[in-house]
Amino acid sequence: MNDLGPTLRQARTSARLSLSGMARRTGFSRSYLGNVERGVRPATPAVIRAYEKALGGDVNRRSLLLGMASTMIVGAAPDVAVDVVRDISAERSKLLSTVQTSHETDRVISSLVAKDTPCIGSLVKWMRRGSPVLRVNSAGILAKLGAPAIDNDVISALKRDEESRWLYLQAVASRVLAMPWPDAGTLAASGDPLTEQQIEAFALESANPYDSAARWCSVLILGRTRPVDPENVNRVLGDALRTETSRENLRSIAATLAGLDPLTI
Repeated sequence: MNDLGPTLRQARTSARLSLSGMARRTGFSRSYLGNVERGVRPATPAVIRAYEKALGGDVNRRSLLLGMASTMIVGAAPDVAVDVVRDISAERSKLLSTVQTSHETDRVISSLVAKDTPCIGSLVKWMRRGSPVLRVNSAGILAKLGAPAIDNDVISALKRDEESRWLYLQAVASRVLAMPWPDAGTLAASGDPLTEQQIEAFALESANPYDSAARWCSVLILGRTRPVDPENVNRVLGDALRTETSRENLRSIAATLAGLDPLTI
């Protein structure tokens, strides 16, 4: 991490920005940034994102810093994630319309756009209209921001949008159960009850702090099993109720516990 300091200094000086000017733009102190640039302190993702935002007017510097930030996030798919972020920043949806992205890639993209209001605005727009793949990819990124208000919007959108909801259910089932994609699609569409082992797998996912929509999908899938195994499902949903932060997720959990279809509330 310390080796990144000189690169940050080079990006700043290339933009003809003083250390004091960078401190004013980022909110970090001049002495702190000086230590980062000299390698005395680590170049954290927060610092790199602050530099990226301050120097965002230059495409080359912006791309360099985005790449640096992405490599610091464990589990990243840096090339794909950074290419997608560049597209979102330019209000282009082509890459997100091409193929459904993975949970890990969505987490990286979400981390890189977390404080970028225009990018979030584009994703909200695409979640509501566009191809099914674009809609579900946009929802997947937004669901990982950790913002309860946006979580509510994502879940509301998935409730209305049968195509993207099915794709999200399929992706969650495939990841949680380590199941081939076609088999996950069958499980998502059939509504067949889960085994006890599968219930426990979705119990963990229903508390996943990184993906509000995956939590909601887990509630839907668990709810289908409730008529045949109410004791286990009620226990899992009761635990989820105590940790959930999204209003829409709370409504869905409560509806399922009451024997109602959460898609209708």
